[in-house]
Order: sequence, then structure tokens, then C-alpha cells
Amino acid sequence: MIVQNSIFNKPYDLIDNAPKVIAWDDYERNLLKDYEILLKEHGDEEDVFQEFFEKNPSLLPGAFGIYGESGHAPYNNALITQPLLQGLTTKIPDFLWIASDSGTIYPIFIEIEKPNKKWFRNDGRPTAEFTQAQNQLSDWKMWYSNPNHQSLFYQYYDIDGEIARGEAVKPQFVLIFGSRSEFSGKPDLNQKRSQLVRENEIYMTFDRLTPNIKARNTITCKVRNRNYVAKFVPQTFRLGPVFAEELSKIDNNEEAINNSQIDDIRKEFLISRLKYWVDFGKRQPKGLRNSGDWE
Repeated sequence: MIVQNSIFNKPYDLIDNAPKVIAWDDYERNLLKDYEILLKEHGDEEDVFQEFFEKNPSLLPGAFGIYGESGHAPYNNALITQPLLQGLTTKIPDFLWIASDSGTIYPIFIEIEKPNKKWFRNDGRPTAEFTQAQNQLSDWKMWYSNPNHQSLFYQYYDIDGEIARGEAVKPQFVLIFGSRSEFSGKPDLNQKRSQLVRENEIYMTFDRLTPNIKARNTITCKVRNRNYVAKFVPQTFRLGPVFAEELSKIDNNEEAINNSQIDDIRKEFLISRLKYWVDFGKRQPKGLRNSGDWE
């Protein structure tokens, strides 16, 4: 049944008997259980975690900023997987959020390493694996320091319009590495770890990650020269007016829904409603950003 919301001054229609989305509490409980199994059984397989985070973007930090929680969703409501940095000759990041607040854009570059890797050797010095990962962050920072690369980045990820309007840009670099069990009962090693962090860098272990309900509708995308192409949506994905504009700027949404871990009945419903919300997003009047209506 379609509810005509225009009689309530809401210029959109909702299906009031839509198949229900999984409850966040159920999703979070199942997600953390699956994640714990991965950490125990696949700690030497980085690719397993790459795909797991692609399917569950709410686990990755930074969607709404690193320090505090901005009220602004990431650009295009997207987690960008394996983002290309034009001109970079070393390893690309694993993930990228383009977060923001009222006056600043925060590109958040994320590197994940194998959970079983160690931060320190037995003699207390950083391992070669940690130093190599830290050097990757240095490579990205050096790349970004070039104004030509900055301009290419803004164009490639379609944020040059925001930059032209005077938004400041402050990149952040996140390293997810190892396990906190390495530091359990070792306060000196914990203190030494804190001394490794450099400017605009955030380090955390895999078992520190927790899902963020605010990112429950985030779409994981590949980007090619301004073109955002959906790869996965999470099980918690919903349709509605809040993110319709962002949805309308992303291609391949139907395939992303089919690729995702959503039950078949709800998949069919979401796909049947995609065109409506994409079309709505292209003409969406401003002022609906705080609507709590979802399908």
C-alpha cells in the first residue's frame, strides 16, 4: 500500500507494508559475532577483511569524522573502496571516506593490515611490518601535499564544487593494525605505542572497531573520474527522502543490492523502489534532510 504523504506536506510516497529491514540490534549482534570469528580464524588474510568492511561499512571509523561526530553524512553517502590517487606510484589506500562538517572537508584515508601482525619486536622496537605500513601513510601525505595532486583529487572525487565554495580541506590518515592483545597487561608498551602517532594520523587495532548506527545506509562504491559506482549496500540499507539525492548520483545500485547480504524478499522490494527514489532525488526539494521516513 502506498501512503500519499503529500497530504502531510511531504512530497513523496511511502510503501507502508514494505518488507522490514533487519533491526539494528540484531544486525549489530550478528555482525560482531561474525567479525570475532574472522579475527580468530582469518587473521593472516587481509583480503577477507577488505571484503567484510566493504559489505559492512559502518565498522570503519571516519564516516562522520574522526574527532567527534559531525551531523553531516560522508560525501554521496559513500564509502570508497580502493580509491585511486592519480600520480601515486606506491600502494593505494584500502578505503576513503570524504567526511565533512559545516565548514571543512575531511578526506579520511584508511589502511588496513593483517590483524595478526605485530606492532613491536621482542626488544620493544617497531616491527618492519609496522614501519612499512606507517611509510604508506607517509607516501599518501607526501602525495597530497602537492597542490596539483590536490586539484586532481577534488576533480576525480567530484568535490571541486565544494572546494570552490570555500570549504577548507583537512586530510586524516588512519591505520588499522594488529590486535590489542599485544598490549594487554603491558602499560609501557601501550605508552610506547602512543608515541608512534604522528600529525593527522590515527592508529587503532582491529578489535577496537565497533559499528556506527549513523552509517547504516552507507553505500560502498568504486569511483572512476567523478563516477560513483555502487558495489555493496549493507543489510541495514533503507530507502527514503534523506539520502535520495545522494542515491541519484550513484550508478549500479540494483547490482549492489543483489550483491549484498539482504534476504531475497527485501532485495526484490528495494529494487522495485529504486527508480522512484532516484527520480525523487533528482528533484528533491531542500528541507527534507531531517525526515525520519524510511522504507
